[in-house]
Amino acid sequence: MKIFIVAIAAWAAGAILGYCMARRAYRRLRKRLRALREEQEPTKGKMGTMDKVLVLEAVFLVSYTVANLVVFWHTGSEPATLTGCVFGVCGLENGVMGWIKTNKDKAAEAAGTSGSGAKPPHEEPPAGTGEPPDAGL
Repeated sequence: MKIFIVAIAAWAAGAILGYCMARRAYRRLRKRLRALREEQEPTKGKMGTMDKVLVLEAVFLVSYTVANLVVFWHTGSEPATLTGCVFGVCGLENGVMGWIKTNKDKAAEAAGTSGSGAKPPHEEPPAGTGEPPDAGL
């Protein structure tokens, strides 16, 4: 009986010690990760119009699919023409937005900017870092 009690006490002490060590390590790593994220990404950009349209379109398509399933469940048939038209229009919208994005990126690349602003000027390496000139040998 003593061995059983000692084993339970050792198991409990080990579990508590492991939990405390894991919690301490987790907090330390979480602080380091938060600091690294703040260094890398100090500002967050706001959501653009195309992103909002894509989110709205995804919500619409999911709700349409659910409504279509309900109609199919109750009537036993699906409105195939309506489904084709809805997904065709959404596909066309996505294609147009992709075309706009591609043209915007090409124009920004040609103008020397990224999509959100001017690129920093290219810096030439310092002149004195190459091989030294011959000293008249």
